[in-house]
Amino acid sequence: MPNYILPALLGLLFSAAGASAQTARTQRPPSSVVVANETLLDVAVSDSSTTYLVFGGPVSLVDVGMANNYLVKIEANAVFVRAKRKNAPPTPMLIRYGSKYWMGRLVFVNRPVLQLYDFQKDGALGMSGTGTAAGSAPENELALDKELAKKNEVEGKLSKLRKAKEEHQAVAVVDNDLVLSLANVRNDKDFTYLRFKVINKTNIDYNVDFTDFQLVENAQKKFLARKKNEARRPLAPSGGLANQIITGRTTGYLTYAIPLYAATERGYLEVTLRELNGARVLVLPVPSRVINRASTI
Repeated sequence: MPNYILPALLGLLFSAAGASAQTARTQRPPSSVVVANETLLDVAVSDSSTTYLVFGGPVSLVDVGMANNYLVKIEANAVFVRAKRKNAPPTPMLIRYGSKYWMGRLVFVNRPVLQLYDFQKDGALGMSGTGTAAGSAPENELALDKELAKKNEVEGKLSKLRKAKEEHQAVAVVDNDLVLSLANVRNDKDFTYLRFKVINKTNIDYNVDFTDFQLVENAQKKFLARKKNEARRPLAPSGGLANQIITGRTTGYLTYAIPLYAATERGYLEVTLRELNGARVLVLPVPSRVINRASTI
Protein backbone atom coordinates (compact mmCIF):
# COMPACT_ATOMS: atom_id res chain seq x y z
CA MET A 1 0.00 0.00 0.00
CA PRO A 2 1.43 3.40 -0.94
CA ASN A 3 2.63 5.45 2.04
CA TYR A 4 0.38 8.40 1.31
CA ILE A 5 -2.84 6.26 1.54
CA LEU A 6 -2.35 5.05 5.15
CA PRO A 7 -2.43 8.50 6.79
CA ALA A 8 -5.55 9.36 4.79
CA LEU A 9 -7.34 6.20 5.96
CA LEU A 10 -6.38 6.85 9.58
CA GLY A 11 -7.68 10.40 9.29
CA LEU A 12 -11.05 9.15 8.00
CA LEU A 13 -11.33 6.59 10.81
CA PHE A 14 -10.63 9.14 13.57
CA SER A 15 -13.07 11.60 11.99
CA ALA A 16 -15.87 8.98 11.87
CA ALA A 17 -15.22 7.92 15.48
CA GLY A 18 -15.37 11.52 16.66
CA ALA A 19 -18.66 12.13 14.82
CA SER A 20 -20.16 8.92 16.27
CA ALA A 21 -19.18 9.89 19.83
CA GLN A 22 -20.62 13.37 19.35
CA THR A 23 -23.92 11.88 18.11
CA ALA A 24 -24.10 9.53 21.10
CA ARG A 25 -23.50 12.40 23.51
CA THR A 26 -26.25 14.43 21.84
CA GLN A 27 -28.90 11.70 21.86
CA ARG A 28 -28.32 10.28 25.35
CA PRO A 29 -29.17 12.32 28.48
CA PRO A 30 -26.44 12.75 31.10
CA SER A 31 -26.03 9.64 33.27
CA SER A 32 -26.28 11.80 36.38
CA VAL A 33 -29.99 12.44 35.77
CA VAL A 34 -30.97 8.93 34.65
CA VAL A 35 -31.78 6.41 37.36
CA ALA A 36 -31.67 2.92 35.87
CA ASN A 37 -29.96 -0.40 36.44
CA GLU A 38 -27.94 -2.22 33.79
CA THR A 39 -30.99 -4.46 33.51
CA LEU A 40 -34.30 -2.63 33.76
CA LEU A 41 -36.32 -3.27 36.90
CA ASP A 42 -39.52 -5.22 36.22
CA VAL A 43 -42.71 -3.63 37.57
CA ALA A 44 -45.49 -6.20 37.97
CA VAL A 45 -48.85 -5.12 36.55
CA SER A 46 -52.19 -6.92 36.27
CA ASP A 47 -55.52 -6.18 34.61
CA SER A 48 -57.56 -6.49 37.82
CA SER A 49 -55.67 -4.22 40.25
CA THR A 50 -53.64 -1.03 40.22
CA THR A 51 -49.87 -0.87 40.65
CA TYR A 52 -48.49 2.28 42.31
CA LEU A 53 -45.07 3.88 41.74
CA VAL A 54 -44.06 6.74 44.07
CA PHE A 55 -41.09 9.05 43.38
CA GLY A 56 -39.17 11.72 45.24
CA GLY A 57 -40.48 14.59 43.11
CA PRO A 58 -43.44 15.62 40.95
CA VAL A 59 -43.91 13.40 37.91
CA SER A 60 -44.17 15.37 34.67
CA LEU A 61 -43.81 12.66 32.02
CA VAL A 62 -44.58 8.96 31.59
CA ASP A 63 -43.63 7.28 28.31
CA VAL A 64 -44.80 3.68 27.87
CA GLY A 65 -43.53 1.73 24.88
CA MET A 66 -46.77 -0.15 24.17
CA ALA A 67 -49.16 2.49 25.44
CA ASN A 68 -52.24 0.77 23.99
CA ASN A 69 -51.83 -2.13 26.42
CA TYR A 70 -51.63 -0.14 29.68
CA LEU A 71 -53.63 2.50 31.55
CA VAL A 72 -51.43 5.17 33.14
CA LYS A 73 -52.33 8.05 35.44
CA ILE A 74 -50.11 10.74 37.01
CA GLU A 75 -50.95 12.25 40.40
CA ALA A 76 -48.33 14.58 41.90
CA ASN A 77 -45.32 12.33 42.66
CA ALA A 78 -47.14 9.04 41.98
CA VAL A 79 -47.89 7.00 38.86
CA PHE A 80 -50.77 4.52 38.71
CA VAL A 81 -50.54 1.70 36.16
CA ARG A 82 -52.86 -1.11 35.14
CA ALA A 83 -52.91 -3.51 32.17
CA LYS A 84 -55.82 -3.11 29.77
CA ARG A 85 -55.95 -6.84 29.02
CA LYS A 86 -54.57 -10.16 30.20
CA ASN A 87 -51.12 -11.26 29.07
CA ALA A 88 -50.13 -7.79 27.86
CA PRO A 89 -46.58 -7.97 26.45
CA PRO A 90 -43.68 -6.49 28.45
CA THR A 91 -42.79 -2.94 27.53
CA PRO A 92 -40.21 -0.34 28.68
CA MET A 93 -41.31 2.73 30.63
CA LEU A 94 -39.58 6.09 31.09
CA ILE A 95 -40.64 8.47 33.88
CA ARG A 96 -39.45 12.02 34.49
CA TYR A 97 -39.77 13.24 38.08
CA GLY A 98 -38.36 16.57 39.11
CA SER A 99 -35.20 16.97 37.02
CA LYS A 100 -34.42 13.25 36.93
CA TYR A 101 -35.45 10.25 34.82
CA TRP A 102 -36.28 6.69 35.85
CA MET A 103 -36.34 3.74 33.47
CA GLY A 104 -38.00 0.37 34.03
CA ARG A 105 -40.14 -2.28 32.39
CA LEU A 106 -43.82 -3.20 32.79
CA VAL A 107 -44.47 -6.94 33.02
CA PHE A 108 -47.91 -8.55 33.20
CA VAL A 109 -48.66 -11.00 36.03
CA ASN A 110 -52.00 -12.42 37.12
CA ARG A 111 -51.64 -11.23 40.72
CA PRO A 112 -48.79 -8.90 41.70
CA VAL A 113 -47.17 -9.64 45.05
CA LEU A 114 -45.78 -6.10 45.13
CA GLN A 115 -48.30 -3.34 44.29
CA LEU A 116 -46.55 -0.29 45.79
CA TYR A 117 -43.09 0.56 44.43
CA ASP A 118 -41.34 3.21 46.51
CA PHE A 119 -38.65 5.04 44.49
CA GLN A 120 -38.52 8.13 46.70
CA LYS A 121 -34.88 7.57 47.67
CA ASP A 122 -32.63 8.39 44.70
CA GLY A 123 -34.95 6.57 42.32
CA ALA A 124 -33.96 3.17 43.74
CA LEU A 125 -36.50 0.70 45.06
CA GLY A 126 -36.63 1.25 48.81
CA MET A 127 -35.73 -1.56 51.18
CA SER A 128 -37.12 -2.02 54.68
CA GLY A 129 -35.20 -3.23 57.71
CA THR A 130 -36.31 -6.81 57.10
CA GLY A 131 -34.75 -6.85 53.66
CA THR A 132 -38.04 -6.80 51.76
CA ALA A 133 -38.96 -4.10 49.31
CA ALA A 134 -40.59 -1.03 50.79
CA GLY A 135 -44.20 -1.05 49.79
CA SER A 136 -44.39 -4.83 49.75
CA ALA A 137 -47.96 -3.87 50.48
CA PRO A 138 -48.11 -3.05 54.20
CA GLU A 139 -51.09 -0.93 53.07
CA ASN A 140 -52.59 -3.84 51.17
CA GLU A 141 -52.01 -7.04 53.08
CA LEU A 142 -54.34 -9.03 50.87
CA ALA A 143 -52.14 -8.44 47.83
CA LEU A 144 -49.63 -10.86 49.33
CA ASP A 145 -52.19 -13.67 49.53
CA LYS A 146 -50.62 -14.86 52.78
CA GLU A 147 -53.78 -14.77 54.89
CA LEU A 148 -56.61 -16.50 53.07
CA ALA A 149 -58.75 -16.43 56.20
CA LYS A 150 -58.39 -12.66 56.45
CA LYS A 151 -59.28 -12.26 52.79
CA ASN A 152 -62.41 -14.34 53.27
CA GLU A 153 -63.29 -12.22 56.30
CA VAL A 154 -63.01 -9.01 54.27
CA GLU A 155 -65.12 -10.39 51.45
CA GLY A 156 -67.68 -11.56 54.01
CA LYS A 157 -67.96 -8.06 55.47
CA LEU A 158 -68.34 -6.57 51.99
CA SER A 159 -71.15 -9.04 51.35
CA LYS A 160 -72.81 -7.92 54.58
CA LEU A 161 -72.40 -4.26 53.59
CA ARG A 162 -74.21 -4.89 50.31
CA LYS A 163 -77.35 -5.74 52.27
CA ALA A 164 -77.31 -2.61 54.43
CA LYS A 165 -79.75 0.26 54.01
CA GLU A 166 -78.39 3.36 52.30
CA GLU A 167 -77.16 5.97 54.77
CA HIS A 168 -75.18 8.72 53.00
CA GLN A 169 -77.08 9.79 49.89
CA ALA A 170 -76.00 13.43 50.40
CA VAL A 171 -72.37 12.59 49.53
CA ALA A 172 -72.80 12.53 45.77
CA VAL A 173 -71.62 13.91 42.43
CA VAL A 174 -73.52 14.24 39.13
CA ASP A 175 -71.77 14.35 35.74
CA ASN A 176 -72.67 13.31 32.18
CA ASP A 177 -76.08 11.99 33.34
CA LEU A 178 -74.31 9.69 35.81
CA VAL A 179 -74.78 9.90 39.58
CA LEU A 180 -72.14 8.56 41.97
CA SER A 181 -72.99 8.59 45.67
CA LEU A 182 -71.77 7.02 48.90
CA ALA A 183 -74.32 4.52 50.14
CA ASN A 184 -72.58 3.01 53.18
CA VAL A 185 -69.28 3.06 55.03
CA ARG A 186 -67.96 0.88 57.86
CA ASN A 187 -64.63 0.37 59.63
CA ASP A 188 -62.85 -2.40 61.43
CA LYS A 189 -59.35 -2.41 62.93
CA ASP A 190 -57.66 -2.89 59.55
CA PHE A 191 -59.94 -1.71 56.74
CA THR A 192 -62.57 0.81 55.68
CA TYR A 193 -65.48 -0.75 53.78
CA LEU A 194 -67.23 1.40 51.19
CA ARG A 195 -70.40 0.88 49.16
CA PHE A 196 -71.15 3.25 46.29
CA LYS A 197 -74.31 3.76 44.30
CA VAL A 198 -74.14 4.52 40.57
CA ILE A 199 -77.23 5.70 38.69
CA ASN A 200 -76.81 5.48 34.92
CA LYS A 201 -79.35 7.78 33.28
CA THR A 202 -77.92 7.22 29.80
CA ASN A 203 -78.54 4.43 27.29
CA ILE A 204 -74.85 3.47 27.22
CA ASP A 205 -73.45 0.97 29.71
CA TYR A 206 -70.93 2.34 32.20
CA ASN A 207 -68.05 -0.12 32.57
CA VAL A 208 -66.10 0.72 35.73
CA ASP A 209 -62.64 -0.27 34.62
CA PHE A 210 -60.24 1.78 36.76
CA THR A 211 -60.90 2.85 40.37
CA ASP A 212 -58.54 5.16 42.28
CA PHE A 213 -58.58 5.94 46.01
CA GLN A 214 -56.49 8.79 47.39
CA LEU A 215 -56.25 10.29 50.85
CA VAL A 216 -56.05 14.07 50.37
CA GLU A 217 -54.89 16.37 53.15
CA ASN A 218 -55.45 20.06 52.42
CA ALA A 219 -53.41 22.58 54.40
CA GLN A 220 -55.94 25.32 53.50
CA LYS A 221 -53.11 27.76 52.89
CA LYS A 222 -52.61 29.74 49.73
CA PHE A 223 -49.28 30.74 48.26
CA LEU A 224 -49.46 33.87 46.11
CA ALA A 225 -53.18 33.21 45.56
CA ARG A 226 -52.43 29.94 43.80
CA LYS A 227 -54.08 26.56 44.30
CA LYS A 228 -54.14 25.35 47.90
CA ASN A 229 -51.36 23.03 48.99
CA GLU A 230 -52.45 19.42 48.96
CA ALA A 231 -50.77 16.22 50.11
CA ARG A 232 -51.98 13.11 48.33
CA ARG A 233 -51.47 9.48 49.26
CA PRO A 234 -52.69 6.60 47.06
CA LEU A 235 -54.59 3.80 48.78
CA ALA A 236 -54.65 0.41 47.09
CA PRO A 237 -58.07 -1.30 47.29
CA SER A 238 -57.83 -4.59 49.18
CA GLY A 239 -61.23 -5.98 48.29
CA GLY A 240 -64.06 -5.59 45.82
CA LEU A 241 -64.62 -6.53 42.20
CA ALA A 242 -63.05 -4.99 39.09
CA ASN A 243 -64.71 -4.38 35.71
CA GLN A 244 -68.19 -3.90 37.12
CA ILE A 245 -70.82 -2.78 34.60
CA ILE A 246 -73.84 -0.56 35.27
CA THR A 247 -76.03 -1.03 32.23
CA GLY A 248 -77.93 1.85 30.68
CA ARG A 249 -80.99 3.16 32.53
CA THR A 250 -80.21 1.11 35.64
CA THR A 251 -78.76 1.56 39.13
CA GLY A 252 -75.80 -0.43 40.38
CA TYR A 253 -73.70 -0.73 43.54
CA LEU A 254 -69.92 -1.02 43.93
CA THR A 255 -68.16 -2.24 47.07
CA TYR A 256 -64.52 -1.86 48.05
CA ALA A 257 -62.26 -2.32 51.06
CA ILE A 258 -59.29 0.03 51.51
CA PRO A 259 -56.66 0.17 54.27
CA LEU A 260 -57.86 1.94 57.40
CA TYR A 261 -56.44 5.44 57.82
CA ALA A 262 -56.86 8.47 60.06
CA ALA A 263 -57.50 11.87 58.46
CA THR A 264 -57.85 15.36 59.86
CA GLU A 265 -60.98 17.48 59.56
CA ARG A 266 -59.51 19.06 56.45
CA GLY A 267 -58.80 15.71 54.84
CA TYR A 268 -61.01 13.68 52.55
CA LEU A 269 -61.03 10.50 50.49
CA GLU A 270 -61.07 11.11 46.74
CA VAL A 271 -62.69 8.29 44.78
CA THR A 272 -62.26 8.24 41.01
CA LEU A 273 -64.12 5.91 38.64
CA ARG A 274 -62.78 5.59 35.11
CA GLU A 275 -64.65 4.04 32.22
CA LEU A 276 -63.35 1.34 29.87
CA ASN A 277 -63.13 2.71 26.33
CA GLY A 278 -64.84 5.92 27.44
CA ALA A 279 -64.13 9.36 28.86
CA ARG A 280 -66.86 9.63 31.49
CA VAL A 281 -64.82 10.01 34.67
CA LEU A 282 -66.54 10.38 38.05
CA VAL A 283 -64.71 11.94 41.01
CA LEU A 284 -66.34 11.82 44.45
CA PRO A 285 -64.80 13.49 47.53
CA VAL A 286 -65.83 11.74 50.75
CA PRO A 287 -65.33 13.99 53.84
CA SER A 288 -63.08 12.54 56.51
CA ARG A 289 -65.73 13.06 59.21
CA VAL A 290 -68.02 10.61 57.39
CA ILE A 291 -65.36 7.90 57.55
CA ASN A 292 -64.02 8.79 61.00
CA ARG A 293 -67.50 8.53 62.52
CA ALA A 294 -68.54 5.40 60.66
CA SER A 295 -69.81 2.42 62.64
CA THR A 296 -67.76 -0.75 63.00
CA ILE A 297 -68.56 -3.92 61.12
